[in-house]
Amino acid sequence: MKYIKTMKTFIKESLEHIGISNEEINEILKGYLMAALWTEEERLNDEYESENTYVEEDDDDDDEEETEIDRLVKMQNNLNNKSFSGFIEDDIEVNSKIQAYLDIRNFILEAGGAAVAEAIDDNGTEQLGHDIWLTRNGHGTGFMDRDYDNVVDLERAAKKLKEVDMYIGDDNMLYFSNAN
Repeated sequence: MKYIKTMKTFIKESLEHIGISNEEINEILKGYLMAALWTEEERLNDEYESENTYVEEDDDDDDEEETEIDRLVKMQNNLNNKSFSGFIEDDIEVNSKIQAYLDIRNFILEAGGAAVAEAIDDNGTEQLGHDIWLTRNGHGTGFMDRDYDNVVDLERAAKKLKEVDMYIGDDNMLYFSNAN
């Protein structure tokens, strides 16, 4: 618990000197997570469907009748395959959200207050989060589409974060590949 309080204090103090509030960080994080879910959606849906599709096996052995237990197991497997419409922010595991928050903090510290302030003033906090995700992962859009005076600083800071993707854990939660 002491470590968490120390980290919170460090984060708050390190961002206060460049004029970014906790509320703004949370809005940047929201945009970042929305962009992550949006860009990873199709791949994650395919991964989820392939891992959670029940395939009924054909019994070629006509001599052996299906037992009541076999039928119940098949029914349970089909019930476990819930209908799926997509992932949401709540599906992202908490340590991955913390890692995303730390990545954003590192981005802000690396890019500098002037560059971040310009991006927020021009397009808002959520769009900054989108652009961090898109640029860091080389999606061909993001900061390079903006006409900022400090666009080079923003691009450099995002690329310094290195690429990251999402995957589905055994618990059906989403994880960032760089989360510990």
